[in-house]
Amino acid sequence: MTKWVKVFETPNVFKAEILKNELLSHEVAAVVLNKKDRNYLIGWCEVHVPDNQENIAKVIIDIFNQNDPETESTL
Repeated sequence: MTKWVKVFETPNVFKAEILKNELLSHEVAAVVLNKKDRNYLIGWCEVHVPDNQENIAKVIIDIFNQNDPETESTL
């Protein structure tokens, strides 16, 4: 069974979804866990990938962050 690891988190749901789509386009399995409170819209969205694809995901995330200066990885 594959273990999933968090590789990115952001308060912006749309950025998490865009990053997930970018990872999927590079054949890296990815899911978004939305941990935001629906009433107050506070919290974080996390992007998780299988542990065996973590290194390639981090490279893709670094390139993604270079193109969007407002996006910062907290890991």
